[in-house]
Amino acid sequence: MVVIMKNYSTTFFISIYLLITPLNNVFADPISSPELGDPYSEVLPLKQEKIIGFSTYRRLQKYNMINNNPLVASYINYIGNLLARNTLDDQREYTFFVTQSDAINAFAVPGGYIGLNSGLVTLTENEAQLAGVISHEIGHIKLRHTAELVANASMNTLPMWIGIIAGVFSGNPEASITALKAGIGFSQQLNINLIRSNEVEADNFAVDIMKKANFKISEMSNFFKKMQSATGEIQRDMAYLSTHPMYENRIAGIEAKAQYQYNMLDKSTDDYLYIRNILEVAQVKDIINAINSINTKSIYDTHKLVLLNLKRSNYRIAKALLLPIYKNNPNNLYLAVLYAEILSETNEIEEAISILNNIKNIYPLNQTISFLMAKMFIENNINLDYAEKLLDSVNDLYKFNPNYLRILSKMHVLKNNYFESKIYLSDYHVLLDNMNLAIEILDDGMRSNKINAPQREIFRDKKLQIICTYQRPLEPIFGEKTCN
Repeated sequence: MVVIMKNYSTTFFISIYLLITPLNNVFADPISSPELGDPYSEVLPLKQEKIIGFSTYRRLQKYNMINNNPLVASYINYIGNLLARNTLDDQREYTFFVTQSDAINAFAVPGGYIGLNSGLVTLTENEAQLAGVISHEIGHIKLRHTAELVANASMNTLPMWIGIIAGVFSGNPEASITALKAGIGFSQQLNINLIRSNEVEADNFAVDIMKKANFKISEMSNFFKKMQSATGEIQRDMAYLSTHPMYENRIAGIEAKAQYQYNMLDKSTDDYLYIRNILEVAQVKDIINAINSINTKSIYDTHKLVLLNLKRSNYRIAKALLLPIYKNNPNNLYLAVLYAEILSETNEIEEAISILNNIKNIYPLNQTISFLMAKMFIENNINLDYAEKLLDSVNDLYKFNPNYLRILSKMHVLKNNYFESKIYLSDYHVLLDNMNLAIEILDDGMRSNKINAPQREIFRDKKLQIICTYQRPLEPIFGEKTCN
C-alpha cells in the first residue's frame, strides 16, 4: 500500500467504513469452498472478495471519485493487465482505475480492484515508476493480505482494524495512527507487524512482476525515495506504530535486487506521457497560471497547453494550437481524439467524425476509438446501427464504466427499444450504487404497456436480483419477498 496524503476525504472514509462493517458476515459463507493451498479461504472466500471489491468500486463511482475518461481507463487497464498477467492468477479478473484526487495514494481492494489516485500517477516520472506501484498493489491482492489481516483480528479488535484500513485506503496516516492508539496490546502489535511484513512481501512480489514485464526495477526504489521526501515527518515520528515500514528499509531491499537486472525498459511510452498530461490538467486549479508557466518545447507541452485552453472553453485558441501539430502527426491517437473533441464542441460534427474514422482505419482494433465514435454518433443521433456494433465490440473494456451504460441506454431510447433502454439505465444506477433508483426504473418498466410478458418477467427477476445481491437500501421496500 502506497500512502501519502495531505487532505482527508470524509466521503471516502464513509464509503470504506460502509464497505468493511459487514465483514462479520464474511466468517460464515456456506456456499464457497476453501481453495487448495489458501489458508484464508474460509475467512475471506474469493466469492466474498469479489463482492467487497465491486461494492467499493460502486461507492467510488457513486461519489464521482473515479476518472472515467476512456483514454485514462484504457491506458491504466492496459498497463495493469500487462503486469497482472505475469502473476498467472486465473482466480480474479483485475480492474484498474484512477481516482480523482491529487492526494498521493494507491490501494488494493479484495477481488482484484486496484485504484491509483491521479496525484500519485502525476508524481511518477516515468512508466516504470508507475508500473512499480501497480505491481506492489497486485502483490497485496495476489498474496491475500486483506484476508490475512481479517484472520488475525479478533472480533474485539476488528473495529480498530476497520479504522486502520479506512485510514490506509483514504491515505490519511493520522486516521490509522489514531486507531492504533485506541488500544495497543500484544494482539494489536502482532497485526502491526503483519502489515509491515506484508508491505515487504508486496515489494518482493512487485520486483518479480516487473522483472517478467521487463520494467526497470530500480525505478521502483527511485519512486520510493521521491515519496520519502514528500511524506513529511509523520512516518518517522510514529515509526514503531506506523502501518508501513520505513522507506529506507524497503528501498535497500529493492535496490539489492535491481542490480542484477539487465536489458530493461527505462523509457516512457507516448501513452504514459499523454495520459499524465490529461491527469495533470484535470488537477489544475489556477488555469491561467498553468498556461503562463508552459514553455512549449515539445509536442507534449503543446498537448498540455491545448488541454488547459479546452478546460477554459477557449476552443478557438485550443484549435489553433493543436491543428499544426495534428497535421504533422495525423496518426497520433491522442492528438486526433483531442482534435475531434474540439471540433465536436464547436459543432463541426462531420469533420470530427472524419478525424475519428481516419484514426480508426489506422488502429482498427482500438476500443477507445470505437467507443468515442459510437458516443459521437449517439449524441448526434446519426448512424445508430453502426454505433450499436461499435459498443458491442468494447463491452469487455467498458462494462464497468457508467458512461458506457448511459450512452447504451440513450442509444436504445433513440432506437425506440424501450425494454433495452430500461435495462441499461437500471444497470447504470446499480453501478453508481443507486439501488432504489435502479429498482424504481424496473418498476416503471413493469407498469408500461410497451413490453411483453417475458420482458416483464425479466424486469421482475432483475429487480429481485438487485434486492438480494446487494445490501438493501436504508429505505424500506414493501411487498417484496425475503431473500433466502
